[in-house]
Amino acid sequence: MGNSINLFILIPLIPMVMALFILILLVSFNRTINRLTKPVSFLVVFSLISSALISLYLYLKKIEGELFLSSYLKIFENRNLVLHLSSLTEKFTICFTVIMAIVIGVLFYKLPRQKGYVSLLIGISLISSSIIFAVMLLDFSVLI
Repeated sequence: MGNSINLFILIPLIPMVMALFILILLVSFNRTINRLTKPVSFLVVFSLISSALISLYLYLKKIEGELFLSSYLKIFENRNLVLHLSSLTEKFTICFTVIMAIVIGVLFYKLPRQKGYVSLLIGISLISSSIIFAVMLLDFSVLI
């Protein structure tokens, strides 16, 4: 269980890191990245689906617990931030990431892919990872 719960930190980090990577590419190669909408869409959807698969794996293995951020990130040493892993959190993460991947797929076919499209995908990915991270910070066992 100890090794599997370490995967839990990757669920919100994968979309966030992918969005920051695409943002760095967008700033560095603005014209080129704005033209590469298909690979950027694929990378964002892939990062969301991989987060959903990790969450599905943890849900099917019935792994629950808490993860202290201070043991992973030095900037949280003085803070007592805890990520809570429960079946409700895993279900929400799976549903939310799949819905966001579907939304990105619909946007890919419905929106004209002009200059702001890549920025929109970066924003969606950052907001999605922030929502997942915020849900993981909440302790739903107190409510039940």
